[in-house]
Amino acid sequence: MALLPWREVVTPHPDVAAGSYWQAEFAADLAQVLSGKAEAEYQDPAEFFARTYLTEGMRLLLISALRRVAGTGGEPVVQLKTAFGGGKTHTMLALYHLLQGGGVGRSDGWRS
Repeated sequence: MALLPWREVVTPHPDVAAGSYWQAEFAADLAQVLSGKAEAEYQDPAEFFARTYLTEGMRLLLISALRRVAGTGGEPVVQLKTAFGGGKTHTMLALYHLLQGGGVGRSDGWRS
């Protein structure tokens, strides 16, 4: 059984399908989030986690960070090593929102 082309499996976001998006909108900016000037998809924790796929690596990093902050374990230093576009900034934003009390919805695959 052959895999279907991705275009037949997923539907792009309407602005992507219409070609009306700005490339810069896909670049998360930590400084803008900290200053409260980011787009809602990065600024608002609920919107951020609704649009962010939690990889196994990100999930484990967030769990480790929460354990460290709670004093129940966790790594004291974590080095994020990925290529450009590999999710470092999204991981840092997830950590920021989580530690600011933004939480992660159960529908996002969050399991401890």
